[in-house]
Amino acid sequence: MLKWISIFCSITYVLATTNMAEVLKAPVFIEHLMEYEGNCVEFLVEHYDNHKKDQDWDTDQKLPFINPPIVLMVYAQLPETIFHIEKIKEFSIPQKNTIYKEKDFSGLYLSRIFQPPRLS
Repeated sequence: MLKWISIFCSITYVLATTNMAEVLKAPVFIEHLMEYEGNCVEFLVEHYDNHKKDQDWDTDQKLPFINPPIVLMVYAQLPETIFHIEKIKEFSIPQKNTIYKEKDFSGLYLSRIFQPPRLS
């Protein structure tokens, strides 16, 4: 049962994605293959791999998938996104410049080794 389901899904996919006009060209392919002097692989390489003009060019152009029509075209456009990066605003906290004078210190500090700086 699983085999039949997978075959059905495969056939449905191929029929949905293949252009039916190209499938209907299969008899032309078989007829041209029978007229060709060589094996099938040589025929496929000669006709489908950078085919050059020869005496049966018109028949070659009727083969399936030589010039397939463009069936589906998808256009996608991304939305335009505009964003602004704001400059970081710098701010500073104003500080009072305090200058200590000698009169602000008590005399107890003068007897010690470490003394505060003096304004000269």
